[in-house]
Amino acid sequence: MSRHSVKDRIKYKDISWLMPSVDVVASLEKLGVQGISRTGDEITAYCPDHHIFTGNEPSHPKWTLNVKNGKTFCFTEGRGSNLLWIISRVLDVSADEAMKFLCGENGDIDVSKLRLDAMKRAKERLLDNDEEDDTPRVSGLSSVRREMERGCMSPEAYEFFMSPPGKKHPTNICKDTVDHYQVFERTWGYYVDTVVIPFVQKGVLMGFSATDILGKEEWLFRHPTKSENEYKKTRFPSGFKTREFLFGYDDCQEGADFLIVTEGPREVMKLWQEGFTNSVAVLGSFMGDTQMELLSSLAPKKVVLMFDGDSAGDRAAEGVGKKLENLVEVVVCRPPEGMDPKNLERRDFEKMIFGK
Repeated sequence: MSRHSVKDRIKYKDISWLMPSVDVVASLEKLGVQGISRTGDEITAYCPDHHIFTGNEPSHPKWTLNVKNGKTFCFTEGRGSNLLWIISRVLDVSADEAMKFLCGENGDIDVSKLRLDAMKRAKERLLDNDEEDDTPRVSGLSSVRREMERGCMSPEAYEFFMSPPGKKHPTNICKDTVDHYQVFERTWGYYVDTVVIPFVQKGVLMGFSATDILGKEEWLFRHPTKSENEYKKTRFPSGFKTREFLFGYDDCQEGADFLIVTEGPREVMKLWQEGFTNSVAVLGSFMGDTQMELLSSLAPKKVVLMFDGDSAGDRAAEGVGKKLENLVEVVVCRPPEGMDPKNLERRDFEKMIFGK
């Protein structure tokens, strides 16, 4: 395995300036990489240098490459790198030689000019951003935005979304509802093997949640370098602030007789499916100040708190109720013990809300 100087490591730590001059697919094919597949800016394939670190050939195409910045990640090993270092390791050459390999026919490019052009583009982007609003930058939105158009979900992922293992009661959310919220299955990249729920507010994609469909045991098997503490059932992208978002906000009407507040997105989906479209989720058990402002802008005559039917749900309803009681009439509707709103049907909601 090649050793590189500190100067080389600093010089090639960020290769985003180099990537526009690289024919990525051609370079990978020339390197002998198998299973190459591209979706947008992300490439998946069999890890090129997996054998160097493990002594074995890769058994699954669980390696990703971003064609914009050259960053790579092997999900089997839990190891990140970049394309230039991988070329250097596989061919056992210096970093400069690896760069020439990547540039191919453009091998005589002026590196200094490439760096200067990249700095100019970065400066232009900063100037452009100064004229934009101060919307938080959330990672992964561009790829989610692309996949929302396709909305692909395998029968297995949909079944898991409906009835996760270990749960006594099914969710029973129909496919039309899933499609309405543009839920899809991610089969590649950092959020591979998850069901992704896009978070849209005021017509803008603000963030998303990615819920694992493998289960902890299988996830740990596929990520042997990870520990149990690193497993997360549901993940949110970096930069996204749950307390500044109300899931379902865009489907609500202003000045309605009542607005239902729940914990999670699937509760809102179920309520919408059963005809209770004035429903939002706080994405947890706490309501932040921005969420309070969003709720106030809807100006409901009454707020119905409908959290999970357990002690945690009771505490959440109590905490949110206290924050809202000086603003609007608050009613707490508790599901049967051990059940969540997403497990209920229309007649159950009517009985809880209207006493019918």
